[in-house]
Amino acid sequence: MISFLNNYFNYNHFFISGILTVYLIYLYFNIKNIDKMISIIKVLLIFNFVTFYGYLLYFGDFNYRVHLPLHLCYITELFLFLSLIFKIKMLYPWIVLNGLGGGVTGFTNSNLPPDSLLIENIHLHLSHFNLLLFTLIAFKMRLVITKSHFLKSILLNLFIFSFAVWFNIEYGSNYWFTMSRPPGTNLALLFSDWPYYLYGLIIIGIISYCLTFKIFSSNISK
Repeated sequence: MISFLNNYFNYNHFFISGILTVYLIYLYFNIKNIDKMISIIKVLLIFNFVTFYGYLLYFGDFNYRVHLPLHLCYITELFLFLSLIFKIKMLYPWIVLNGLGGGVTGFTNSNLPPDSLLIENIHLHLSHFNLLLFTLIAFKMRLVITKSHFLKSILLNLFIFSFAVWFNIEYGSNYWFTMSRPPGTNLALLFSDWPYYLYGLIIIGIISYCLTFKIFSSNISK
């Protein structure tokens, strides 16, 4: 079924982003029960992982140089899933700091080439939807992000970034786009070629972190 759609369905990134944004707004204002929202996101996470990796493995399209969850948003989504399953809240601040800016970026940009599989586009949208949904849940939960959370999250991202650089050099991949500009229509087009686009993306990420910290550092119930 997905193979058929992949050949005949014209995937419009911004149209899908718009629909999902409306759905996010609906969930935020109409579902008051946080446990119900968490149940919804658990189902979406499982569906996303199973369909994406199941499809790639079944049809022999999986490529470890492309499809491992090493990009920041995808590894954040993975740890979101583990945190919810094992009911561990320790990484919630890191997930939110990555998730708000990352989710918005994923909805407004695409790093996929024009010939990417439909399942890859679905995975991109659903992954970033999950991050944004959890960010809204965390806001409803009155999650407060401290300066300590902020600094520890930056250090954790620095570690993941360093691992991605090593992995890219070792295996010829391009996670975190450290080797070349990402394909598709995205913020990297605003900057010159390597390494300047990478510097630009890092600066945008830091600004996003600061804005998210500002929102959640004052997220205290009155």
